[in-house]
Amino acid sequence: MLTPFIGYSIGRRFIGHVDCGGDRLAELLNGGNSLIVRDAFVETFDEDTITHLGDVTVDRSTLYAVEARGRRGEEVDGIHAERRRIHVSLGPYAALGLLPEAPDQMVLPLFDPNGSMIRLSDATLGYTSGGVPRLRDVNSLLVNRDLMDWVRACEDDAPAFTGVPVVTDRS
Repeated sequence: MLTPFIGYSIGRRFIGHVDCGGDRLAELLNGGNSLIVRDAFVETFDEDTITHLGDVTVDRSTLYAVEARGRRGEEVDGIHAERRRIHVSLGPYAALGLLPEAPDQMVLPLFDPNGSMIRLSDATLGYTSGGVPRLRDVNSLLVNRDLMDWVRACEDDAPAFTGVPVVTDRS
């Protein structure tokens, strides 16, 4: 089944569809180093152009963020999830969103320790296109932990972002 795909890279975004094979998009991204975007278009932000590419292979390590659609609700692995607001800096992008967590648990156990993509719900992605600041509100945004410059989160969440500078309200 093809799933809509919008992935943000340096100076551009890829728009198309991916075959998740029954998995969630986050599982597909965390399970491999690249993915094939079907019937892809690339929108370049500097030139404000859109070009049809056909099918293209995109390296996950170049994706700062991906809009996620599909099944995923307030439940995480059958546990009611609470959510905490975080702010993330990702190269040319900034993201605000809610980070799911199980009650009385640190955020980290909810994520695949080998996975780079972290899901934020009720998110806003900020970037510049054609010299104009843009904001895009999405229900679910996957952000690449490996490309984070820093994250603003509460002190309890800091251990979930090993290797990423964490800015807290006390910083």
